[in-house]
Amino acid sequence: MISRANQKKDKVKVKLINDFPIVSVVTVAYNAGELLDTTIKSVITQDYPAAEYLVVDGNSIDNTCDIIRKYEDSINYWISEPDYGIYDAMNKGIDKASGEWIIYMNAGDTFVDRSSISNFVRDVEKETGLYCGAINFVNEVTGESRYRKPHGLEKVWETVPCWHQGTFINMNIMRKYRYTTEYVIAGDHELFLRCYVNSENFQFTNDIIANMISGGLHQQQIIRANVESMKIVADYAPELDMVYGTVFYKNLRFFNSIEMIKQQYSKIALYGYGTIGKTTRALLEDHVVVIFDQNAKLHDETAQIPIIHVDKIEQYSFDAVLIAVLGQEEVITSMLVDQYGIDKSKIIQLEMVSNA
Repeated sequence: MISRANQKKDKVKVKLINDFPIVSVVTVAYNAGELLDTTIKSVITQDYPAAEYLVVDGNSIDNTCDIIRKYEDSINYWISEPDYGIYDAMNKGIDKASGEWIIYMNAGDTFVDRSSISNFVRDVEKETGLYCGAINFVNEVTGESRYRKPHGLEKVWETVPCWHQGTFINMNIMRKYRYTTEYVIAGDHELFLRCYVNSENFQFTNDIIANMISGGLHQQQIIRANVESMKIVADYAPELDMVYGTVFYKNLRFFNSIEMIKQQYSKIALYGYGTIGKTTRALLEDHVVVIFDQNAKLHDETAQIPIIHVDKIEQYSFDAVLIAVLGQEEVITSMLVDQYGIDKSKIIQLEMVSNA
């Protein structure tokens, strides 16, 4: 493990600088290259006098650390070491930040102008816990920009209320909740819903706070993002059926739809219990009678059905095996047929494509 850190200005010890509340800006990066250069310049040229800046790099092997060193006199803290994904890295920023407020401006993202932080401090209300603004979605390839105002709480069960690049969060709330590392892409959505169900105070503005780089995501990442958000809504919404009204469900086209599967099979064995598996189990409800996974130590009290190693598959009866591991369907099908003697006609592949 290689760990590189600059801690000359490790933490600001007070909450105020010249009577201004400290606002912590955290940038998470991995092999970010020139995207990071643009982000750093956007942060360090803010006109707000009490901003601290932290950069958390995931042990990049390109020129990311060279770019950080180029600006390290303007950075309060930076580190480069392996992590367990973006939300683990974002939590590291929480641990080192000293501000009263925190915002994440990740590699490629930029503040919309030099006064973005100053405008926030001027406008934020006393009881606010999360201050959510608009963003520009900028296509990384074409440079085309689209204005997106926050959706707010009126459609909180249908779509994300806001985006982390456009949201300043009170540090007490951020430390209280932190980001879950269960999700690869939608952890910020989960945090916003957790704050909502716990009655934290949101303040919304249609003023633009940040430019967010969009586009270039692999199709499987788009699908995963929608599936993760579906599971998040399933976990927090008052009624499970509310998942079907989300943009995330509508963004996915199921070749073997959940409703069709429910009509055709009464006893389903689910193979795989990651994010997709958990979401599928919730939507299939009591049609799932057993869950098979290579990880025999999995436990989920909310499932209320057996979660066992696939080696014990012959001990259970079912009408069909539904594979809920995206991208591994053919390999798993061959294994179930060749090693465990499962009739191939009883194996369902939950194929999905994104309509987004």
